[in-house]
Amino acid sequence: MRRILVAILLLATLSACGFHLRGPQALPFATIYLEMNQYSDLAAAIKRQIATSGSTKVVSKIEDAQVRMVVVRDTKEKHILSLSSTGTVREYELRQRFAFRVLDKQGKEVTPLNEIFIFRTVSFATGQELAKEQEEALLYRDMEGDLVQQLLRRLASTKQAAEPAAATSAPAAPKPAAQQ
Repeated sequence: MRRILVAILLLATLSACGFHLRGPQALPFATIYLEMNQYSDLAAAIKRQIATSGSTKVVSKIEDAQVRMVVVRDTKEKHILSLSSTGTVREYELRQRFAFRVLDKQGKEVTPLNEIFIFRTVSFATGQELAKEQEEALLYRDMEGDLVQQLLRRLASTKQAAEPAAATSAPAAPKPAAQQ
């Protein structure tokens, strides 16, 4: 009986603190154009996530977009982290860099240059090349998923960054007339 009471009390406090699962966030613009390779896996993943995020729609013509996301850099790299005493590779670091900015119809920056950097470490063993290739492909796919989530969180925060600027740009109080 005591355990049940403690469990109910814990559940009540958890729900009272405002905890909820992270779900899709609505983006602050109605339409967006992705200025990137439209046929890449990354573009498809971004389009899928935007479609589930709310009322924002990815358009195929730049003229129809309220904003456009310009991809400045999208690179994948593989760096050696450590070598064995015989000079063979022991560990790699897989890196993905993605830089973007968001512009409105007039070409003004809505979101300044942002860079997302994701990395994973992979151990390497001679004789397991095929398995390590598959592991590398899975890690890159996982990194791409993380990248898309970070990208959408940054795009969603654009609205919050723009609201204070709008509040501070309210018309100033009229200055008193100069006495003559």
